[in-house]
Amino acid sequence: MNIPRGTLARAIYAKFHNDYYLDKYDTRLWYSINKEHQFSYHSTFVHLVEPDGNTLKWLEKAKDSSTNIWMHLWHAFARIALQFFMTQTDINGFLKRGSMFILSEQQFAIMLSRGGFDSRQYRQRLSFLDIGAGDGEISAILLKALRNINPEVIVDAFATEASWTMRERLKKRSFHVLENLDHLQNVHLVSCLNVLDRCIDPIQLLEDIYRILSPNGRVIIALVLPYMHYVECNSSHQPLRPLMNHWPEKAKNYSFESEAAIFFKVLENLGFKIEAWTKAPYLCEGDLRQSYYWLIDLVVIASKVL
Repeated sequence: MNIPRGTLARAIYAKFHNDYYLDKYDTRLWYSINKEHQFSYHSTFVHLVEPDGNTLKWLEKAKDSSTNIWMHLWHAFARIALQFFMTQTDINGFLKRGSMFILSEQQFAIMLSRGGFDSRQYRQRLSFLDIGAGDGEISAILLKALRNINPEVIVDAFATEASWTMRERLKKRSFHVLENLDHLQNVHLVSCLNVLDRCIDPIQLLEDIYRILSPNGRVIIALVLPYMHYVECNSSHQPLRPLMNHWPEKAKNYSFESEAAIFFKVLENLGFKIEAWTKAPYLCEGDLRQSYYWLIDLVVIASKVL
C-alpha cells in the first residue's frame, strides 16, 4: 500500500484510518467496569451503559468539524506562533478550539439524582460553582440539567478559571468569574471536573471545596484515570502534593476500579461521603488526524460528613 508523502496528505490518510477505528469501536466500554472486582463501592455505581442521544450528537458534530481542513491548518499555524507567549489552554480559548464533553444533561441529571441532589428542593435560588470551568461548555450542560429538573429555580452561577482567554468566554456566558474561593460559603452544588490532576495543590483544593460546600450540598468531581498529574503554570509541572501517594512511582499500576477505590479513600479522609459514581469518557474535539479523542473519567457525587 502506498502511503502519501506530503505532510497534509499523510494527516488525511491517517485520519481516514483512525476514524475507521472510531466507527468500529464499542463505545459501551467507556461506561463499563469490572463487576468481578471486589471492593465496597459497587452499591453506589451508576451504570450509564452507552452514549445517549446528546452524546452521539456531540460526536457527530466533532466528526463534521474535523473535516474543515482550512480551519485546522489555521489552528496549526496559530499555535506555532502563539506558543511562545501563551499557554496551551490560553491558545485553545483564543482559537475557540478543543471543546470537551463528559456527560449529557440527561446523564448529569441521573447522576445528581442518584447522588441525592434535587434542585427542586431549592424553591427560589440555587448557588452553583464550577472550579476550573474552562470555556464553560460542560458547565452549560450541567446548568441545563439543573434547570430542566426545576425550571423555576434561579441559579447563581460562579466559576474560577486560570486561563484569561477562557475567563472572557465564561463572562460571555454570564458566569460570575472569581479570582479565588475566599469569600464563598454554603454553595449548594460545586463541580470540579478534571481539575484535581492539573492544579498545584489538589488536597488544598478539596479542603476548600469541603469548606465552602453547604451542609446538604453536593460536589461533582471528575478525574481521569489512570491518575497522571501535570501542572501547566509552573516550571517543574509538578504539584506541591500529589492527589494520590502512589503517583508517580506506581502510576498506571492499578486497574480503574482499584485506583477509584484509592481516590474514594482520599475523599473520605477529607470528610466526604461517596453518594454515587460512574465511569465515562472525557471527550475532546479532534483535528486533521482524528475526529475526536478521549480519556476515561471517574465521575463522583459526594456530600459532606457533618
